Amino acid sequence: MTDRAVLWIWLQDCISFGNARVREIFDFFEKPEDIIMSDEKFLRNTGLFTAHAVDKIIRQDLRYAKKVYDDCQQMGYKLLTLFDPKYPARLKELSDCPLLLYMEGEIPETDTGLYTAIVGSRKATEESEKYAFDIAAGLALNDVVVVSGGADGVDSAAHKGCMSCGGKTICVLGCGINTNYLLKNLDMRKKIAQNGALISEYPPYLSSQKHTFLQRNRIIAGISDCTLVVQAGVKSGSLKTYQEARKNNRKIFFVKGDIHDERFFGSNALEENGAQAVETHSDILGWYERTGHKIKDRSGTADENKQEIRSDEPVEEDFKADDDKILLEQLTDNAVMVYHTISDAPVNYDDISNQTGLSAQEVKSALTELEIMGYVKSVAGRGYIRK
Repeated sequence: MTDRAVLWIWLQDCISFGNARVREIFDFFEKPEDIIMSDEKFLRNTGLFTAHAVDKIIRQDLRYAKKVYDDCQQMGYKLLTLFDPKYPARLKELSDCPLLLYMEGEIPETDTGLYTAIVGSRKATEESEKYAFDIAAGLALNDVVVVSGGADGVDSAAHKGCMSCGGKTICVLGCGINTNYLLKNLDMRKKIAQNGALISEYPPYLSSQKHTFLQRNRIIAGISDCTLVVQAGVKSGSLKTYQEARKNNRKIFFVKGDIHDERFFGSNALEENGAQAVETHSDILGWYERTGHKIKDRSGTADENKQEIRSDEPVEEDFKADDDKILLEQLTDNAVMVYHTISDAPVNYDDISNQTGLSAQEVKSALTELEIMGYVKSVAGRGYIRK
């Protein structure tokens, strides 16, 4: 296994990242061992490799690959090769699929097996970040894995929204896992590795460059069933993810923005190319159901249990005790804390934060969770009340 992993690293280095002929190469060769055993003339005659790649293959210098492998072992990173059973099946459909992925954590295996990419501007508006957070949270409660790129703005909001509801998420990096990219998001990346996976096609210490971010966008789109673009200007990198998704016949969604705001010109234009506008996660779940996918609704479990308990225990004094028990079982600690600050009279963010001691972001996450679970609702301009 060690030698095999080294061979995959070596071959990826020979043919370069994002090679558009990967599928062709392995339609021709059964395994990487067949490539390293081939002579120069045969390799050139296949027409599958550049002259530079052939020269590197013939030299058979595995020292760099062995070092990368040893470093991964030391740092605890896993390697997922193209022929590994856990390699994402949808990603394997790409003509330029990565030969291997470096990984921290585990690519989620859910009951539904559904993956939605959520991408958008790094300099997103507060409203766009809320859309990404809320939609990701709603998808997570229906056992959908959220895929994004770990950047500021929409990406981070999507990852956090997903994890706020106990969901699984995948962060596809445009650099090596062990680089210092966006150190302020280090805590978030650690949580992602505990609730899904950080993945990259690049060796752990390879730094980010403009082209590496563009290359990684094909992985975000390729691993996913569909892609949601929340906010994008005309030059936004997230439009590259859209292009990759469209190229590979993936469904495209977008959130409509102000038609006069140039920060939304790119995403708003997607409608002209067949993208579907969405307002909530339900729009995406509806598409999944219409296309024959099975949805597992975790949010309904609490409501069913609540109804069952209420029918069995008609005494009013017992309602609160039973409701509290359900809350403790079904919600995060923060959501339970926030719930007990809300009544029939509207209460706003500041009041909740002052009463609970939670930060604004923690209050926001908790309220989103309670809204999705059906415990509270917002009253326009006034705050939140119990449902």
